[in-house]
Amino acid sequence: MSTYNLSSLWDKFLTFSTTVIDIVVIWMIILAALRIVRGKSSTMQIFKGIIFVIIVDVLAKVMNLKTLQFLTNMFINWGFLAVIIIFQPEIRTILERLGKSSFFSRMSSLSGNEKEKLVDNIVTAVRLLSADQTGALISIEKSHPLDDFIATGTRLNSDVTAELLTSIFVTSTPLHDGAVIIQGDKIACASAYFPPTTADIPSRYGSRHRAAIGISEITDAITIVVSEETGNVSIAEGGKLTTVNEQQLRKYLTHIIVGQTEENGENNDDETIIEADVHELQTKMDDTPAANEETILEAGKITAEEVIPAEQNDTTVSSSKHALQDVHEAADAAAKAASIKLPHKKKRPTPSYPKHNKSNYKQSDTSDRKQGGER
Repeated sequence: MSTYNLSSLWDKFLTFSTTVIDIVVIWMIILAALRIVRGKSSTMQIFKGIIFVIIVDVLAKVMNLKTLQFLTNMFINWGFLAVIIIFQPEIRTILERLGKSSFFSRMSSLSGNEKEKLVDNIVTAVRLLSADQTGALISIEKSHPLDDFIATGTRLNSDVTAELLTSIFVTSTPLHDGAVIIQGDKIACASAYFPPTTADIPSRYGSRHRAAIGISEITDAITIVVSEETGNVSIAEGGKLTTVNEQQLRKYLTHIIVGQTEENGENNDDETIIEADVHELQTKMDDTPAANEETILEAGKITAEEVIPAEQNDTTVSSSKHALQDVHEAADAAAKAASIKLPHKKKRPTPSYPKHNKSNYKQSDTSDRKQGGER
């Protein structure tokens, strides 16, 4: 084979590979755009309208419709500026994700014991807040920095403890209104402000849930919400909201923060079960937009009765030991939670003015009428 043939084949290969890469990149951009606008009905309708105009332009060229082709060409040529204006929030979200992404986060610098302690303190605090029906909003920073949102709150830079987290969200404290942001093993700030989501979500969700979904749409942070009305616990991530119980919360935080589900490699069967549970939770969070419906896996409210040990496998001795270990861990968590008492909520102050009795008004009114009749 001559050198000319080899160079010709190489040029064809480069041309083909360049075309494939070009198509793959375009499809990735389209998929990313669809993923962003998927949960927003108004944006999705605009996106469909743009696709419809492009299809009409292609048909006009095929059928040689000059006037229609002129109109569609005008729309497409000048529509670039319109697209930037219409999709300004979505474009801003993409640019923020690209600009704020980092390869190393504060969480990666922690040791395994520090990560496990962090998970224990968060789960214990959420359990107490849920049982007391105290509203809470806790956001855990991952790769996207949350410094801009920390600036809106009160800086603390204190260790993460269950006692401090529960004390912050009690309504009698000045920092209860807003979000707590956790960076690494530190509480960076309290009473932070998150922009609420603009998506259409059910009216049963309050401002905390809207703020949790909003911060999850523009960052990769994990946000835990405790409902003040029901005590239900939810996780917001990637614009999705999922209600969880204590077991699912602990497994998910362990999977995300610790990076592994079990340190002991002997319990492979139970590790597979845990990983499957975490994968199921992630799948439900990815497949269910918060704007459409809420994913309820089990009872969201965390109580002492819901500390359920892992299912025992009678076929192996290792699984029995693992189940017994889970029972002890659940008992330790219950004992720790029982030893922590939330401060009493601030009661509604009694009015300084005297209370009026409606019955007295009625009696005085009837007596006045009788006197008027006698006259």
